[in-house]
Amino acid sequence: MMDQSSKLSDSKEKDRISNLPDEILSHILCFMPTKYAARTSLLSTRWKSIWTSVHIIDLYSNEQSSGFIDFVDRLLLLRNSSNLNKFRLQCQYGNRHPYRLNSWICTVIKLNVKELVLNFQFYRLVVELPQSLFTSVNLVVLKLAGAVFFGFPMPVFLPSLKVLHLRSLKFLHDDSFQNILSGCPVLEELDIERTNLWDNIKTLCICSSTLKKLRMYNNFCGTSLQQKSVVIKTPVLEIFQLTDMYSVFDVDELPSLVKANFTIYFDDHRSEDYYNGVVGMLGKISNVQHLELRHGIPKVVIEAFDYNKLLLHNLTHLHLQIYDIQWSILLDLLGHLPNLKVLVFNKNKGHKNLGLCLWSGEPKSVPKCLSLCLEAIEFSGFAGYKGEMELVRYLLGNAMVLKKLTITSWTRSKKIKADVLKFPRGSSTCQLKLLYYRCPKYPVEWL
Repeated sequence: MMDQSSKLSDSKEKDRISNLPDEILSHILCFMPTKYAARTSLLSTRWKSIWTSVHIIDLYSNEQSSGFIDFVDRLLLLRNSSNLNKFRLQCQYGNRHPYRLNSWICTVIKLNVKELVLNFQFYRLVVELPQSLFTSVNLVVLKLAGAVFFGFPMPVFLPSLKVLHLRSLKFLHDDSFQNILSGCPVLEELDIERTNLWDNIKTLCICSSTLKKLRMYNNFCGTSLQQKSVVIKTPVLEIFQLTDMYSVFDVDELPSLVKANFTIYFDDHRSEDYYNGVVGMLGKISNVQHLELRHGIPKVVIEAFDYNKLLLHNLTHLHLQIYDIQWSILLDLLGHLPNLKVLVFNKNKGHKNLGLCLWSGEPKSVPKCLSLCLEAIEFSGFAGYKGEMELVRYLLGNAMVLKKLTITSWTRSKKIKADVLKFPRGSSTCQLKLLYYRCPKYPVEWL
């Protein structure tokens, strides 16, 4: 008997987790999917009801059985009445019991949920969300994706909402979106993805006096589509990330913009209105500090800056993804960036025009940033073409305060390395670092 009692005593001492306060145990369970948290009720009587007080509910199902639906019903029925910090629901199945979804949403709204994430990937079905969701006074973060339908305008007032994500939703018309945005008086972050499958918005109007971060991904393709328009009036916007291949932009000044990331597609199918909209938009980013340009946009940037007579005095970091470009265009771009400190450009290996980055000779004057302030240059995707070698020679020779030049190459040619190391350097303190891609994502030292 003594041995058994001592063993029980030892086991209790070793089970220190169960001896923790309920609040701490509940917090620990928040870090696992809810279906696993619920299973802890089988551990012992001590754990039986801990999971019903978790402040984060994370649910996922890709099944068509009713088991998941019954589980969620039971979960919300057994849960206590304490406030809910986050409710995330991801469903990927057919058209079974869609009405139960709204019941769940209404329940978590009553629990004063602060963050609500809903991702519905249904077949032959879209969901209209309950009215109570759009009048929640406690909701701070709302993320919706998939088979959600916004029809005729309804009352929307979300006085605490700061983050709104809308991805691949179905809107009946322009007012459906505008109605949502106008009901978010303190919104700071908007993330919107649009596809031509369900999107019925002709003119997307983003007008907000509080919006600080905007991410837009407009995935429209096909020349037969009706052209889309985007109007942006966001005077305090600080971060702007855009991927677009089809929309016509009308953008007001962006005086507070700090970071911008643009992926804009140009080819013979783009309309003159599209081109003019991009040029006009690029003329409104005069105060940006960090700029990233992708998909062959630099030539358009030069034309936009020349047209708007624009110098980006505040820009200190520039990141370019280059496909086919004359290096003179890059140097022209540097001429518009008098205070640039960091230049990063990446040349895509798989592009068919890889070798068409040509060198047409040194410019008449050295860009101001090269002479006075450029401190770091990174060149990824280097292949050793003649134009690339001439560009590196020019940058090394004219960057008078350069501290570091990093070249990451697809090849490990001893001749290329020897030639680069012989190039004269305008800065006596410049360190030259050569790397090569042993595998695509992990460059190593070029010895």
